[in-house]
Parts: sequence; C-alpha cells; structure tokens
Amino acid sequence: MKKVIILILCLFFLQACSENSTKVDDVGTSITTEVPPTVPSDVATSPSKKIPSLELNRSVFNSVIGWLSDDEVLFILMEKGEWTVQSYTLSTETWKTIYKTTTPIIQGEIHPDKEMILLHTSNNSSSAEVVLLNKNGTVLESLFFESAEIYMNWNPTNSNLLLFSTFYEDWTYNTFVYDGTTQDLKAIDVDNPFVKWYDDRRLMVFNWAESSLDGSELLLYSWKDGSEKSTGMKHVLDVQNFGESMLYVTINETQKQFEYRLEDKKTNVKFEWYSPAVSNYSEWVIPTLSSTQEGQIIAIQSSVAGNVDDLNMKSILSKISLNGEKRLGEIMEQPLDCSPNGEVCLGGYEKENWIQLVPFKEQTWIELKE
Repeated sequence: MKKVIILILCLFFLQACSENSTKVDDVGTSITTEVPPTVPSDVATSPSKKIPSLELNRSVFNSVIGWLSDDEVLFILMEKGEWTVQSYTLSTETWKTIYKTTTPIIQGEIHPDKEMILLHTSNNSSSAEVVLLNKNGTVLESLFFESAEIYMNWNPTNSNLLLFSTFYEDWTYNTFVYDGTTQDLKAIDVDNPFVKWYDDRRLMVFNWAESSLDGSELLLYSWKDGSEKSTGMKHVLDVQNFGESMLYVTINETQKQFEYRLEDKKTNVKFEWYSPAVSNYSEWVIPTLSSTQEGQIIAIQSSVAGNVDDLNMKSILSKISLNGEKRLGEIMEQPLDCSPNGEVCLGGYEKENWIQLVPFKEQTWIELKE
C-alpha cells in the first residue's frame, strides 16, 4: 500500500547510510555484563605492507562494490555499452569478469557472508531489476520492480531474506519482503520505508519525532503477521545489525553527544561509548563506520561537537569491539568499507583511498584518468 512520507526522512536515510542503554524488549533476559571501557592504546609495530596501485579510465570506471574476500575487491566497469562486475585480486594483480550485462548497473552489494552479490540495474526511470548472483557470477534470481528508486536491506545472517522499498515520483512508496527459500515477494504495511532487519522474524521500524534532531522511537514489526511492538527505546538515530551483535546509536541533546551501545545478541555483554555530536542544522550527521567479520567496528568520529560545515579538522579513527576501543589515528571524514579481517579499509566516495590500519597509513590506490 502506497503512503505519503515526509521528504526529510527520505533525505536523512538515503544520505546517512551509517543506538541507549535500554534493553530491547523480547530479546532475552540475560544479565548485562560490563566490559572495561578501553583497551591498551599502545601503538602496534607491525611492518607496513605494500599498498596496491590501480590506474583506470574514468569513462570505464563506475564504482567499487567492496570486498569479496581479504584479497579480492569487486568493481563495476562499463566499456563499449557493456557493464561488467569484475573482481581484482590484490596479491596477483589480476582481473576476473564475474558478470556481464547491457543493462546499466546502478549499484551493487555483497552479503556479509561473502557468498552472494546483489545488483540493482535499470535502463529507464520507471522500472528496475534486482539480480542476485552467487560469488562466481551465476544468476540465482531476478526481481522486477515498477520503480527505479529502491531502498534495500539484506538480512545479515540469512541471505535468503531481503527487504525492498520502492519510491515513486509523488514520494509514495511500497515495501516488500522477499524470501528466497520460497521465492515469495510479500508486500508489508509499515509507516516508514527505511526499515531494517532485526532477526528473521522482525524488522526494526523507526518512528521519527516531528523534528529529526529528536531522534526516533524504535519499534519491532513482525513481517509475517503484521504485529508491532515498542522496544521502549527513544532518541534513536540508527541501529546496525552485525549478525552476532547489534549497535544502537542515540542522541543526547543535553550533552551534545552521540551515545553508542554495542551488544552481543546471545550473552548481552555490551560495550558503551560516546562521541561529540555533529549536525548539519536540520539533522544529525552519524559518524562513518564499517564492520568486519572479526566482530569489530572501524569508526571515524569527530573530536568536537558542532556543525559539519564549521569543522575542518581531522576526526579520530578507532577500532571498537566488545573488549573496548582503540584509537588508530586521525583522518578526514569519509565513507569506509573495511576488509573482512579488519586490516585495511577503502575510504572515499569512490573507495579510492587505501587505509592501512596497523600501522596507520592512508594513500590513494585508484587513479582515474580523464
């Protein structure tokens, strides 16, 4: 069912793409265990590794999808009317074509288990195709939508479950859950199109306050029976589901700070920290972060509170886990996509920066020729 939504919510979630010390209801009753606030901050002395270097024509380069493994990076390239998904192996400096199409590829995503790839393709402004591939490029499923603007959220522990919201010119939308085991595409009725997976049965719905600066109330919605339940959590800006753990980001306006809670789903062991809050006047600018398969988060956080346009200084790059936080260096704010083992991150809007974490070193690794 189509519903009219507020434009500011669309802008917030489409641009933010990054959560309070209250437990989520119906998750478990285990006693929460606190861990030490920090780990030792001594600087690692591992030797620097060779930083790779690529030179590509800008007319051919479309985007970097991300890490297929610690040694492979996926690219979307376009040449002579053909769009390809290609993997670049870092250790051998070789390319391998995984998938070809004549339909423009809008974006790609790799599932956290690194076994499947999702491609959003479209050759017009009124429809789109979502293609699901295995990591070798075999097409597993194709889904067609009557909209080229699509929000997607992939269940991090079950690659068969995907969520889609399709948008139309009048800012109405439809939301669907796709179950790959039954190949069923089910329409669901939610008040916010930017929902996320909480577990296989429930979705996280963000009930935003009148002002986005006040954050949202977090609700859990059962996509099978349509029931909805409040978690009691308020002032929520974002929640990230990392599979075995959850990260909750909330805003404390009084203290002008973002408050984080990383919590293990099974044991309820948690680590909490905060960082200065940054806004662009109308909404909060959530710090950049990326997760690894080692159960860690790599985050870029501001060292001072304020407006994003007034902050020209570098931010703090940190590695965070349930064992605490370790600062790695200082870096300018930018998107991050980190390798599964957490040793390297690709930074920048085109993932053109190679960021070695230990010892910390940043260098451009993709040069685009005009």
